[in-house]
Amino acid sequence: MESIKRSGKRQSNIELLRIVLILMIIMLHYNNSAMGGALANIHNGTFPYYFVHFTESLSSVAVNTFILITGYFSYNKNKIFISKISRLVLLMIFWGLSLSLFTMLVLNPVLFTIHNCLKMVKMAISQWFVIIYSILYLLIPYINIIVRTLSKKNYQKLLMIAIFFFYIWPTFYTSTTSNDAGYGIVNFVCLYLIGAYIRKFQAGKVAMWKSLSIYIMFSIITMVFSFRFENAWNYNSIFVLGGAIALFEFFISLKIKYNPLINKLASFTFSVYLINVNGFFNKFLCQTIFHSNEYWQSSMIIFNSITAMMGIYIICICLEFLRSILLDKKIFKPLAEKVKATIKI
Repeated sequence: MESIKRSGKRQSNIELLRIVLILMIIMLHYNNSAMGGALANIHNGTFPYYFVHFTESLSSVAVNTFILITGYFSYNKNKIFISKISRLVLLMIFWGLSLSLFTMLVLNPVLFTIHNCLKMVKMAISQWFVIIYSILYLLIPYINIIVRTLSKKNYQKLLMIAIFFFYIWPTFYTSTTSNDAGYGIVNFVCLYLIGAYIRKFQAGKVAMWKSLSIYIMFSIITMVFSFRFENAWNYNSIFVLGGAIALFEFFISLKIKYNPLINKLASFTFSVYLINVNGFFNKFLCQTIFHSNEYWQSSMIIFNSITAMMGIYIICICLEFLRSILLDKKIFKPLAEKVKATIKI
């Protein structure tokens, strides 16, 4: 999740976007049937039903926007360091194992079964986003050959083909062209190419409020679509793609002076995701700490979801802050830096 730097400092508008995106992902997990549980327990036609569908539709752009950021700021790289991937994998394994064990042994010992232990190990080494993002990262130098060599006209043709077959087609017709709901490498490569195109060929910034209006429009369309179709929130939905691009354009146009607090909070983004995505620990946070299960049929779900989102974010940052102080210099950095390999084109 790269961000451009000016005078050695990351742009705070993009760092703020990263914070907003991770809050959206926390909201998605609050709604998730297997975590916070809202989507599996709300009743059709009630206020919670419409509220959860709305927040899900607003937040479904988060993952796609993260990849747009990567394409926007990595389009001219011809060299990548494998040590960066090693660090991501180490964090994934650490948080996957430690949080699952803590939840099962300390918070809820009844969960400590052979089945859950196997599930814990599998979860710790196979978080889908980490795996697919790592593959994309390894491909960056090769993808950038295409970015550098294509003319604007041919680049547009490539994007038109990709968007038609991998977004429009599965949204309105069948999943024949893309049957992974956008969770696979095809979507990530397409998003990277779109982000790179915006950086390389977009002459000027899109009007800020125009971008925000388009994002809200696509979110509303996604919500209406979700009442009838299961694929409404798929990452390869054309509406989710359009919303992600519009939200990204909004933050590109947003003028914010360098803010050290925003930049520091944004640096925790990846670990916040890894902590929050842990199924055992997330369910504990949502349903035991913030009692989300008590609000599935209540109009107060709007306050509970916002409180849980912010509370979980703060808890995750505190946990990552402790890990970085206690373990980063002695364990994580030395292990990651032992991997000296690079890919250079």
